[in-house]
This record gives sequence, structure tokens and C-alpha cells, in this order.
Amino acid sequence: LDPTAAATAAAKVLKTFPLAPGGACSAAVSAVFLGADGKPGSAAVGVVTADPRTGGDGATHTVVSLPDGAQLYASTPVAGYGTSDHGVPRRAWMHAVPGGGAGAKASYRALLVTADAQLSLHGDGGAVEWYREEALALAAEVMFARLPPPKSAAAADADDLRVRPSFEERFKVQVLALKARFKHATSEEIDELTALRRARGVKLLPTRDTNGFRRQIIALAPSGALVALHNGDGRVMWRRFLGGGLDPNGDAASAYNYSAVLPWRPAASSSAHHDSEHALVLGTASSATASGGTKTRAVVVNLYTGAVESDVVLPFAAAHMLPMPSAASGHSNAGEEAHGHEPSAMLLVDAAGAVAHVFPDTADARAAAYADRPSISFFTVDQDKSELRGYSLLPAEAQVYDAASYATAQTWAARFPPEVGDIVGFAAKPANEVVNSWVRVLGDRSTLFKYLSPNVIFVATAPKGASSVDSAVSVHLLDAATGRVLYRVRHAEARGPVHAVVCENWVVYHYFNTRAGRYAMSVLEMFDDAEHRKGAAIGDLMYASLVGNNETEVVSSLAPPPLRIMGQSYYVRPAATMMTTTYSHRGVTAHQIVMGTSTDQVVALDKRFLDPRRPTKPSNEDREEGLIPYSEVLPIFASSWVTTRHQVVRLRGIKTAAASLESTVLCVAHGLDLFYTRLHPSRSYDMLDEEFSYLLLVVTLAALAAGAFVTQGLSIAKDMDRRWK
Repeated sequence: LDPTAAATAAAKVLKTFPLAPGGACSAAVSAVFLGADGKPGSAAVGVVTADPRTGGDGATHTVVSLPDGAQLYASTPVAGYGTSDHGVPRRAWMHAVPGGGAGAKASYRALLVTADAQLSLHGDGGAVEWYREEALALAAEVMFARLPPPKSAAAADADDLRVRPSFEERFKVQVLALKARFKHATSEEIDELTALRRARGVKLLPTRDTNGFRRQIIALAPSGALVALHNGDGRVMWRRFLGGGLDPNGDAASAYNYSAVLPWRPAASSSAHHDSEHALVLGTASSATASGGTKTRAVVVNLYTGAVESDVVLPFAAAHMLPMPSAASGHSNAGEEAHGHEPSAMLLVDAAGAVAHVFPDTADARAAAYADRPSISFFTVDQDKSELRGYSLLPAEAQVYDAASYATAQTWAARFPPEVGDIVGFAAKPANEVVNSWVRVLGDRSTLFKYLSPNVIFVATAPKGASSVDSAVSVHLLDAATGRVLYRVRHAEARGPVHAVVCENWVVYHYFNTRAGRYAMSVLEMFDDAEHRKGAAIGDLMYASLVGNNETEVVSSLAPPPLRIMGQSYYVRPAATMMTTTYSHRGVTAHQIVMGTSTDQVVALDKRFLDPRRPTKPSNEDREEGLIPYSEVLPIFASSWVTTRHQVVRLRGIKTAAASLESTVLCVAHGLDLFYTRLHPSRSYDMLDEEFSYLLLVVTLAALAAGAFVTQGLSIAKDMDRRWK
């Protein structure tokens, strides 16, 4: 509308724009700016629009004069900025740049924010001068993914010669590193060595390595912006916006809230998918025709290229995603055991109805669902009612072999009374947990058998509004398959919130101790206390394993063994906001508890300090076992701070992933910032330092060989002279 028109005069329409799919405005109008001459009469506004009527293949920049409504400038459509690429423009700022000479026309530059939260600067003609993926600051879900293997078609497409060092550069790095090691390098040479290592190097290559250090970091924003970063330097490998354009049903894709990204393996067994890497992205949107008024969009994305390979809309809201072991194990690759855990099918549970749907709806997926149905169960946590409910699929008599969906039935419920309090924290084990040993060897060579049920869940409750004296945190360990209470403990004069992690046979949780006015952490460890397992000597177990006399025993949640629970509590300085743990490739490396703090930092605590068996006066057997003497305060060293002096502003989540090298764990923390590093819970016992000089090693070996050859000759000559005398 013309702002220069009088209030009593009729408003004048200067320009109109069509609506994008879903009713969103397809244009972003800038603030009023002055023309190149700077005079008030040259006031204008800029408009950036992605016209859906043109197929959404580009964005157009237009400048409109406010005094007369004349169009001063219009660019050609900017490729790559259509509604399907970045969504509709949301905000725009534009200004005029005077021409270079007399009579030269002014040019215009625009700063643009699109629906996928990308910030970009467009020069004259709409050319993109730079851009920033600000969707990373909104990422709610993050995961690690592998890069393409070397010498593959995907690797050739992803190859970036800008980060691949030449032979001369590699040789120069070795020479400079050798001079720096012997302290003969000048400050200029040190700076040159640092610049060469940062700009180019093996860690920046766009292909995977044998140690599993080079990975992609996949970030998903609720708007549907999916961005892949190289963990070597954080550069964008590819991006895909799922919230632009239309979904397969012809509805606006921007209506979905994308909340989950999971590793996925397509069911196809062709060579193209044999060594591929995919992700399943799930988003929900309102729909009058769907079950419960909500539908789910399931998109399978190729993580090597960002291409969408499958896109379907399901007429229900997926509340639970239940992987099927048969579907995962049937597609494992030799040499890539961890990759075999990625499912090619799962059961999606309808949030509104008691039905679990097979996804994708194929014959192989239906067969896997039928085979795994007796062992599949899940639970829900209702914090409003302080209640847990467990579900399983209906018995086999009510089903058929090729069913596309299965009815679910509630099998148990656990409701906490008001005096126990509301649920202030809960945690469960991750799927496909890697465990290296089922026993713990003590200092006297006896053993404790770990209770490794995958169905253990942790629930913490606390009274609402209780005074510091009456407050208490009650901890419950339950079996998710049967609802059986495995253990309970009450911490008096404590309050939540409670953050916890469940791993192997132990649980670690963090809460506030009101009596001491300090934060505390407690640990619980569960052991199988069956009579035939008590005090078993490690020598007898090893002998039985060598001669093949291993006993096979099935442990079921329906008939659990008697448990021995050990616990201990400690004080800790940081206030936790989230908690996770590290897992190595084979489970040999010790665990670390990775904790996000209230200061938006990340700290890693060694599990050895959170051991309920730490003695106050260690005996010889305790020292033989490696137990650390008890101290009521958990030590936090300078090296414990994963983010060192940095802060991850508005820390939202922490993800860890095992590298192929057993000693190393990859870790990324995300919020407004992203912080990536590698953790070594048991130190780098199986790798050389990154700055290890191979040239120095070769020179040393050559010198030793030459010295041995020379000294051998001198020794022979001296011996001959001695014999002739």
C-alpha cells in the first residue's frame, strides 16, 4: 500500500504476489531505503519473491519506487532459490549502490533469509556472494554418518581437490615437521607448517578412512533443513530442504515439523545399496483425514549426495519407532559390523490407535515383523499422570504371516502415588548396545556376572512443592517387558530434575542434594546373584571356554535371576542439563559419562570414579583390581572439560559415536554453536600421534641399519686382529 497517500484517500496497490503452497506469502519486503542519490524522493522498497506459478525454480529481486510505484529494477530468477530449494523468502534487506560513472545505473544488493534459515547476500543480478547455513543453530537432531569409501563413484562425486594435498605439500610438511621436532625451525616455518596442516590434510578428504575418524555430521532442523558437515573442518558437504514445495500427496511440505533422523538401510540388495549410507527423516503435520488428526511424512535420504530416494506420507502419527532385529541382521556387511545394526524395516506405532504398522510395507518387512513379533515391546511415560505403561503385540493366534499392521495391547502399568511424587527423570538403554565382557573380574580372581538385560529402564520421582527437609528423590529400576520393579532406593533431602544414563549393568544419575546444598551423582550396578554364578573363578571360566565346555543359558525378563545391587553417591560441582555415555567399536574401551552443564559446556567423567566398590582403605586385592580409593567429591580435571574454554551457547544435545579405532569416540555438542572433538576414554593406546614424523622414523631406522652394518664390520676386524696377535 502507498504510504504517501493521505489517510482519507483510497489506498493504492503497488504490487501483488501469489501465495505459496499452504497459504504462505511468497514474497519478503525490505524496509524502505533511499536510492543511489540519497534524496528523500528516491525512497524505494525491495521485494524478493519465489513465484510458485513459475515452478519455483528461482527467486526474483524487484525494486519498487514508493512515490510513483514504478518498477526500478527486476532481476532474472536466481537459480537454486525456488520454493523447493529453500522455501519462501522470509526476510529481506536491500540497498542501492551508485553506478561507477556519470549516467551509470545503480545496482542493488539484497540480504536474504529464507524459510530454511539460510542467510545469503545477493549482488547485482541476484548473484550469490556468500551464504551461511543458520539452520544449524536450530538443529534439534544430530547424528554421525560415514563418508563414501575411497575409489567409489560416490567418492568421485564428493572429491574436493581444494583439501587434497599434493606430493610437494606432503613432502614439505614432513620436512618442516622434522625441523620443528629438533627445534631448528624458524617462527615463519612454524606458521607455514601450521597453515599447511589446517588448510589441507588427510583429515579433510571427503572419503572415509580405515580408523573411522572422517565422518559426516548430519543436522536436522524442525523446518526440514537437512545439512551434512565434514567433521574435519565443518564445511558443508551437501544440504537438502524437505520443507519446500509439496509432499507426495500434493500438500504443503512446510506444514510438517521434522523431529527425527535415524540411520537407515534400504531394503534393496543391489550393488548400489551394498555400501551405501542412508537416513530416515520423520515429520508430522495436522491432517483432517489422518488417524488422530496427524499424519507422518517418512523420507529416505542418500547421505552421500543428499538425494531423496523415497518419500511417503503415512495416515497416522508415529509415536514409537521399533526396530526389528531380523531386518537389521539380514543386511550386515563383513568388516562393517556396526553398520549392520541399521534397520531396513521397523514398526511405527500409531499415537492415536493401538496399532503398529510395518514400514516399509514390503514382503520382507512383513516377514521380519512376523518373526520378531513375540520379542517386541515398548513403553510410554506419562509425566502428567506419573504413570508408565508397557505394551506388546497381540499373540500369534490373532495374526497372519504377511500382516501389514499389528494390534498392540497394554501388558502392565506402574503408577506412582502422590507421596512418592511426580516423574522428574527417566532413561533407557540404547538399541544394539555393544558389550565386550559379561563378567567383572575381582582382585581375588573371582567374578561378578553383569545383569545385561536390554529392558532395564530408570525412573526418578520427587514430591512437587515439598520443602527442602521433606523433599526426596526416589529411584526405580523397572523391567520394560514385564513392569517388574527390580530395585528401589530413596534419597532423602534431594530434589530434581534428575538426569540419568543407563549402560550395560549400571545406571548413573545426577540430582541436587538440598541438605548439603550441592549437586550429587549416584551410581547403581546390577549383578546376577544366582547360586551357580556366585564366586565363579576366572580361571575355571577361561578353561571351560578353551575346552568348549561353555554353558548356554537363556535369561528372560519373564523369569529374571536374583539381583545383587551395589550403589554409592558422590558430590559433583557442575549442574547437569543432559547426560550421555561413550561407546567404543568393540566395547573394550572404558566408558565416560558425558554431561552438559548449566554453563553450556561439556564435561566427561571417567566411569572408574563412579564405581560403587571404591574402598575407603584399599587392600592388596583392591589395588590389584585397580579400584580408586573413595572420596566423596568426584574429581574434575582440566582435561575433563571436553569443550575446554569454549561454550556451546544454548546447548541442546550431545551425540557420541564409536570410531573404527577401538580407543576413540567421536563427540559433537550442538546448540546455537556446534563443537566437535574426539574422546579417548582409555587414552590413545592403539594409535600414533597425529604429528608423528614418519620421515624421522625412516631416517632413524636407516641410521640404525647403517650403524649396525658398520659396527659389525669393525667388530669382525677387531676380532681378527686379536686372534692374529
